[in-house]
Amino acid sequence: MMKLRMTGFVGALVLGALIFAQAGSAFGQADPRAVEIFETVRAHYERSIEGVDDYVMVTNLFTTYYKKAYDNGRPYFMSRTETEVFGVQSTSSTSDADLFTPENYERLKNNATYAGRETIDGFDVHVLSIDKLEGLFDEGEGVDDTVEDLKVYIDADDWVLRQMVFSVETVTEDGVMKVEPMILFKDYRDVEGMMIPFETISFVTGLSEMLTDEEREEAEQGLKEMEKELEQLPEGQRRMVERLMGDRLKRFREMLAEDRIEFTVRVEEVRVNTGMEDWE
Repeated sequence: MMKLRMTGFVGALVLGALIFAQAGSAFGQADPRAVEIFETVRAHYERSIEGVDDYVMVTNLFTTYYKKAYDNGRPYFMSRTETEVFGVQSTSSTSDADLFTPENYERLKNNATYAGRETIDGFDVHVLSIDKLEGLFDEGEGVDDTVEDLKVYIDADDWVLRQMVFSVETVTEDGVMKVEPMILFKDYRDVEGMMIPFETISFVTGLSEMLTDEEREEAEQGLKEMEKELEQLPEGQRRMVERLMGDRLKRFREMLAEDRIEFTVRVEEVRVNTGMEDWE
């Protein structure tokens, strides 16, 4: 069973997925068909970024800055993400956790098993199950989340990622809880040679196990109180708050009712070769 260590799984889920979509040592004998597919994906990826030194991706949720780096002559992108919520800005640390770094790529390639072909959103895809990736995205001591049972679905014609499915185990005071995210990559567009999904939809199920009955009741009561407070605001203020919050209240209520949450990242702008400086 694969275990991929990571922190803050929802945020890492979206950001890591976008990194993969642009696109340790081996344990046991590699699957030749899986190796062939990953090598084809890697070749397409490297050709697509030949003329790109850096780029900025602006989405409806965050802005990510990418800068090309090299490891033993193989190109990949380092990234840094900025998020602003209610006027408060936060910035992630610089990361080289691109799945196409030579080390990560070798782990993926040599620990994948070919699982046949399927159809995703009308696209013919190769299905790869990936195992034995201990240490990938290892954040060190104190990390309580692990990712298991990763499957990736690679377009058989365009060699881009169409879907990713896995499960996340989180250690809490009440024991081990498991949720099951699925990510769909849609609306691929050619941006200066790079194939970028302009819409990424994530579905997460199993969230009810992470809430006790008391916590669920408190959450529902909190929603009612927040909705009541919104109703009591002057119309102008209420509209401003609703515009800032979007459909978050509705989605959170649906999550509580249906044991499922869905969120979408939409790319609004991509700026290529900006000459960005002050990376560190």
